Amino acid sequence: MSLLHQLFPQVRAEILRLLFVDASRERHGRDLARQSGLNVKTVQDELQKMSATELVTSRRDGNRRYFRANALHPLFVDLQQIVLKTAGLKDVVGQALAPVEGIEWAFIFGSLADGAGKAASDVDLLVIGDVGLRKLAGPLRSAGEKLGREINPVTMTAAEFQRGRKKNPFLVDVLSKPKLFVKGDADELKRLG
Repeated sequence: MSLLHQLFPQVRAEILRLLFVDASRERHGRDLARQSGLNVKTVQDELQKMSATELVTSRRDGNRRYFRANALHPLFVDLQQIVLKTAGLKDVVGQALAPVEGIEWAFIFGSLADGAGKAASDVDLLVIGDVGLRKLAGPLRSAGEKLGREINPVTMTAAEFQRGRKKNPFLVDVLSKPKLFVKGDADELKRLG
């Protein structure tokens, strides 16, 4: 359970996560229900409450209603920071890495991946592929500023990962614990080695 889910009821936490990470993006109500894994009616009720307080805005397009975070609301910046620093971590890091070529897999490990992270916890990131720290420095610095956390990347090629996954104590430890995949998934990673 993320800190966001401890601070807010589950439905509200999920809507905040989906709408406040990227406030420029608008989403259909049913899309929010599908992505959150929650009941459509429950999501609609919460959206109605959030619309009444003007935390979210909506517009109709035919019979569909689209929602987005209200960037003009006085609490918008504060709520967005809470979301980014708690549940939006994977999304922000993923957006930062998306334009970087050569990344085959990337995942967050450590205390933030297993839900034990604290306010001062750094983001531990393992990047596998043909990419060096120099290519990652700029995008990860920007993501770190957005999150209010330092991002500590570890990079290795796929061959280095294959050789070390059963022998390297660091990799053995990382692979035995929870991970938040930013690029690729656990099944793909297992097939690699």
